[in-house]
Amino acid sequence: MAPLFCGILLVGTARGDEAFLLENKGPAPVAGILASAEVDSLTVESIVTLAGPQGDFPAQFVPNADSAQRGRYYVHLPAEIPAGGQWSVREVKQREAPPDVVTVEQAEEVLVVQVQGKEVLRYHVELLPSPDPLQPEYGRSGFLHPVRTALGTMVTDDFPPDHLHQHGVMFAWTDTTFAGRHVDFWNSGKQAGRVEHRQLLRRYSGPVVGGFDVQLAHVDLTSGKPVDALLETWSVRVYASADPVLLEIESVQRTAGSTPLEIRKYHYGGMAVRGNRGWYQTDGSGFLTSEGKNRWEGNHSRPRWVDVFGRAEKSEIAGVTVMGSPDNFRFPQPVRLHPDKPYFSFSPQVEGAFTIQPKSSYRSRYLFIPHDGVIDRDRTEAVWNNFAHPLMLKKAS
Repeated sequence: MAPLFCGILLVGTARGDEAFLLENKGPAPVAGILASAEVDSLTVESIVTLAGPQGDFPAQFVPNADSAQRGRYYVHLPAEIPAGGQWSVREVKQREAPPDVVTVEQAEEVLVVQVQGKEVLRYHVELLPSPDPLQPEYGRSGFLHPVRTALGTMVTDDFPPDHLHQHGVMFAWTDTTFAGRHVDFWNSGKQAGRVEHRQLLRRYSGPVVGGFDVQLAHVDLTSGKPVDALLETWSVRVYASADPVLLEIESVQRTAGSTPLEIRKYHYGGMAVRGNRGWYQTDGSGFLTSEGKNRWEGNHSRPRWVDVFGRAEKSEIAGVTVMGSPDNFRFPQPVRLHPDKPYFSFSPQVEGAFTIQPKSSYRSRYLFIPHDGVIDRDRTEAVWNNFAHPLMLKKAS
């Protein structure tokens, strides 16, 4: 695993001389656990505590999967920073790092992420076999399931009887052209393509955020032998927030060789969520978009976020909200909201074909909020603002 600059013990007990500015350039106040904009690491050793006008608070630097020096700072603010406001902060040097709130462990064939000792999600490192031995092609690795709310309710599903090829949180293109051949990476039953886990790059725990980076492969099965078409990196970050649970996925897709992949115009495919099977064709289940649209009105609309929800035992209603980053291709991306099944996908190809070229990449980032109870739209919009307008952390001049 690559080294991660978090949780390093800092020497001394006095407040450090290193001064920084924490700026909120967004249109609304920010609070809670936030990610900064991408920056180069500001110190040789990781900042683990900052002192600001409202008191001390933890900070954690997480480098990008492909760089030890560039990444994001994750901070847990002790108070609200108003729109357009800024804090002058200083590093607090201390003998011991704060305890890990988010932990990531490998347990047999999965990675398990917990917040304050409660499981939030599992990522499948090994192939999970098909429940039907006569159809082994439906087995899959490289996806999240289950994803849970603070009360432990599963908001995802795997191998649902109506669609065995849908798996929790997954990413697959449906209608593509590779080396002149038609490849469908989504519909496993066609045996034309598949997506699989390849490599665990790193995993880490932390006081503000924990997570892992993995490599996946999108494999063409149409030429008589498996050929890698895309290599994809998932960077999964889980925030130290028990309620609501917050997790983000950044995906970076690159061609595996010199052959481009054309994603053709199509009505679904991309980053997708399959909801709990108990939400299939049941009263009280459905979708809500940031524009207030339901599953029929919202299909192929272009919302900032989508919520899929249904009945739950512990809270009557539970669901998961997914937000797309303003930096994503064709933001706000069109969404496919299924007319009766609890699944949806962010599908920029609804607007037309595009191509992932060699020496370029397709990069997208999403924030997931599993929740108990009916969605709180005001809180959701506040989280959206935090996600869409990251803080700026820089050295004071």
